Amino acid sequence: MGYPWTYLSGIQPAVADVDRFVTDVHMKVATAYTVATPAQPEASTARHVTITRTFDGLADTPGTILVTGTNLAGQIITETLTPSAVDATLVEGAKWFQTVTAVQGAGWIISGNNDHITVGCGADAIIAEGSGTLHGIQINTTAVGTITVSDAAGTIAVLPVSVAVGTFYQWDVSWSGWLRVVMAAASDITVLHSGSNIFTYAMA
Repeated sequence: MGYPWTYLSGIQPAVADVDRFVTDVHMKVATAYTVATPAQPEASTARHVTITRTFDGLADTPGTILVTGTNLAGQIITETLTPSAVDATLVEGAKWFQTVTAVQGAGWIISGNNDHITVGCGADAIIAEGSGTLHGIQINTTAVGTITVSDAAGTIAVLPVSVAVGTFYQWDVSWSGWLRVVMAAASDITVLHSGSNIFTYAMA
C-alpha cells in the first residue's frame, strides 16, 4: 500500500518564536489581534501556541486569549489560553497548530497603562498527530548531523551523520501521540508515514 509523505528540507533544530503570530501589542479586551504570519516556521509541521504578557506599570487584571487555527489534519481547532499572573512569563498551550488564523482577547480589566501581549510558538515541532505507521525515511541529501525520530512514547531511531544519498530506512512501526523528526543540521529527507487523525475533541 502507499503511504502519505512529509518532505523536510534544511531544517535546523526547531527553536521557539515568541512573537511568530502576534507581535508586541497592547492587550485587547474584546477585539481581534492582527495575525502577522499564520503558518508555522516549517511547512508541514505543527507546534504549540505560546503567549507572553508583559506588565506596563500597574498590572492589569488578565482575561483570556482565544486562538483559532488548523491542525495537521486540516480541521479548524481552537484553544483558550490564560496569561500568567507573573510579569514576562510565557504560557504554552497543549494543542498542535499547523496554522493560526485568528487571536482574540476577552475579559481583561485595564488597571495600569495596558499590558503587552505577544503570541508565538514553542520549540517542539511535529509532522503528524494521533497514531499511525512510520514506514520509513528516504535520505535525499547527506545530513551533516544526526536525525532523531520520536513519538510521544520516546525515541524511535537516531540516524547517523553522513548517511549516503538514496539510503532508505524502513521500519513499519506504529507511532502514537505525535510523530517528530529533528535534524541536528541542514538536510533533505522524505518521511513516509500514515497521516494525522481527524479529532473529535471540543473546539475550545
